[in-house]
Amino acid sequence: ILMAMKIGQDIFDYINTVRNPNSKQTMKRRVQEYQPKQDIVDKLAALNSRYFMVVFSAEWNGECRAQIPSLAKLLIQTNNSNISVKVVDFDENRDIAEEMRVLRIPTIVVHDKSWKEIGRFVEKPQHGATLEEELWEIVGKSANAS
Repeated sequence: ILMAMKIGQDIFDYINTVRNPNSKQTMKRRVQEYQPKQDIVDKLAALNSRYFMVVFSAEWNGECRAQIPSLAKLLIQTNNSNISVKVVDFDENRDIAEEMRVLRIPTIVVHDKSWKEIGRFVEKPQHGATLEEELWEIVGKSANAS
């Protein structure tokens, strides 16, 4: 996990280093256009405990091109330094992905302040939820427990 955090990139650096020009343009446009749900933004902005998210992504993957920019926009709007996010290239780091049992992308592995895994967002939101609702469901349980 620590290795993933060390080799991982800042989410904005990741988007900026996407090699395919169409993918990069799509992702940058999505960062601008995506509107996270304000009630969830407010809840995440108010968190005062540390959370570490390791995101496995690949630029060729359609769900990654949709979800990574949404996460980036959510981070901009929550503006909470307690939430650390690193993006790890799935193709270049298969060993770490295997070690962390990541089979599908994007996968966002969420850890609490003691580096205990508390949940995962895999591929796309389930049950009609949004990315931020799913992340809050993971973090909110932990925040309410501490």
